Amino acid sequence: MAIGLVLTACRAEPGIVPSLDALRQPTGLAVSPTGAVLLVTNGNWDRVETDSTLMAVDLAELFAALEDEGSGACRRVSSDDPTLECNPAAFIDPQATVRLGTGAGNIAIDQPAGEAGLVRLLVTTRSPASVTWMDLVQGGEGVRLDCGQDDDQRCGEAHEIRASDNDRLPGEPSRVVVDDQGARYAYVPHLLGGALSLLALDGENGPELADVEGDFFRAGPFEDEELIGGFGVASLPCDPLAPSDESRDCERPVLFASQRYFPGVRQFGVAPGLDLLLSGPEVTLDAINPEVVEARPFMGDLVFEDAHGDHLLVVQTTPPALLRVDTRLGDDGSPRNALVGALPLCDNPNVIAVTRPEADEEAVVAEPLALVTCRSAGRLAVVGLGSFRMLASVPVGEGAHEVVVDHERGQAYVSNPEEDTISIVELDPRSPRRFQEWARLGLGAGTRD
Repeated sequence: MAIGLVLTACRAEPGIVPSLDALRQPTGLAVSPTGAVLLVTNGNWDRVETDSTLMAVDLAELFAALEDEGSGACRRVSSDDPTLECNPAAFIDPQATVRLGTGAGNIAIDQPAGEAGLVRLLVTTRSPASVTWMDLVQGGEGVRLDCGQDDDQRCGEAHEIRASDNDRLPGEPSRVVVDDQGARYAYVPHLLGGALSLLALDGENGPELADVEGDFFRAGPFEDEELIGGFGVASLPCDPLAPSDESRDCERPVLFASQRYFPGVRQFGVAPGLDLLLSGPEVTLDAINPEVVEARPFMGDLVFEDAHGDHLLVVQTTPPALLRVDTRLGDDGSPRNALVGALPLCDNPNVIAVTRPEADEEAVVAEPLALVTCRSAGRLAVVGLGSFRMLASVPVGEGAHEVVVDHERGQAYVSNPEEDTISIVELDPRSPRRFQEWARLGLGAGTRD
């Protein structure tokens, strides 16, 4: 079962106050824009505790300890296993941790004033169904999170997006995705119920719910169930010299959302000024015949492969594959949306990140990579995008979920909610440990198979 549905079988009455410096079912990850901290949500998917948490891991201190095994914070897994494991509490300031609703998911980063300005975070939660926003403040005493929290460090209701004057945020928000092409919106697909929600990032009092399209996603193809929902969203880059018809000369965002229970994606847009979602065509990705597949969900995350938006990468959860979709503009001025490649992956892939390395001082240019987490397999699939082939299948932790790239350090971080760890995977092409989990945050997971 994907992590997005775990909460439906949870306890009704949680009671234990969460630790503020421990990893427990770590789910969402994000590297701060300065590279100073790794932000982590602890999901509390079993509802044993009262809340989820969002905490900051000091990356400078972590990597200093990894270089000094005598520090006491990090140790070898065993005498036969050189992998290093570190105590998370050594790198997490509990005073900087905040508590939020149960079922905390991914972390989206918004910089309203540009790269040099304020850093704002948005996090989905399942109970209550909301998106919580907070500001990341870097000061002389380190990183702090401001979400109007009380003395118990619980985020205030004014920072929880649950409803607008006209709509209520539907249940089971899957992920929150900030538009990375300049539009001042964020998008929230919902795992169940079929809805897609639109957030306006520059509301009067902060981010706010702007619109809800209740019947956006398509129901699954099987008559024995009524699953309907989405997973991820990606924004199509727009070339001012050759804009798509849908973009209205790059004034209107053009996006794609993955269908969780149907093999395909759906194109959509937003009407600026009106703050309204504009439903577009469905795109069936027929690398498989849904009638011969018993397991589901079908689709996972998606991201554009390149900065020009020529190709969209879509994770196919069942059967496991990475799909490549040609989104270049056709003669009619619209994206072609043609499936041009399918690469088998490890079992139950869900989340994807893309890294496009730049040439270093030695003029070494590494191949762009797609990194895909495989939950059931506990692996990270590494795909070379120049060759579109599997370069490595890296053993990470149980329930591997989120993956993010630390470009400054040349590392990938993978959250493993079923074993309370975060894997550190080497990406540097000059390193002998490239594509290996050489260290992890969290103790006791043991040697990988």
